[in-house]
Amino acid sequence: MKIEMSESLCYSYLRHVKRCWLVQTNWKASEHWETYKSQSDMQEMFQTMKGNFDKDGKVFKRTKTARQLMKQGEVDAIGIDQQGEVHAMDVAFHEGGLLYQDGTDNTVLKKLLRTYMLLQAYGPRGANSHIYFVSPKVTVSDQKLLEEAFCELRREYPKTNWKLIVNSDFTEGMVRATLEKTNKVADTSELFARSSKLLELSGMLKV
Repeated sequence: MKIEMSESLCYSYLRHVKRCWLVQTNWKASEHWETYKSQSDMQEMFQTMKGNFDKDGKVFKRTKTARQLMKQGEVDAIGIDQQGEVHAMDVAFHEGGLLYQDGTDNTVLKKLLRTYMLLQAYGPRGANSHIYFVSPKVTVSDQKLLEEAFCELRREYPKTNWKLIVNSDFTEGMVRATLEKTNKVADTSELFARSSKLLELSGMLKV
């Protein structure tokens, strides 16, 4: 199984900073689960999304149904905290910034709307939801597009806590916060925590 350092960071962040007692990376829904909403209700939700976020057809493109959209879905990291709230994270780690051919805002919107639909279909009823997009390097122009997209998401779905964590917020709010919490963690399953410990022991990192 391929292990992504960025997903390992999200795993440790959810466990130790957000205090999630249950965390999974590369989460996908099972074909055998029943949705809380009927297929017609899910399709109606999808059509509403298309009308609100995809007037030019660049977000969903060839995706025509809610079922198609959810089958494509994989959440990079998902956790449930001690208050029963759900945290779902999508992370993008590209050294050159976000190089999405279809437009950064279009690609990220599709990811986030798909995650929202999955939580609506399968998540615990009545639980507060937090949906994140995180990335260490985003250009100024792309960050502006993403901030505008997040404003739209917050207006349309105000009961969900939408969180954009990029650039300096990623460094301080995620990396540094996670390093401070994992400084004394000795769990060998946490790749990010173990790699930071290696750098600390070699004198290359000071927490």
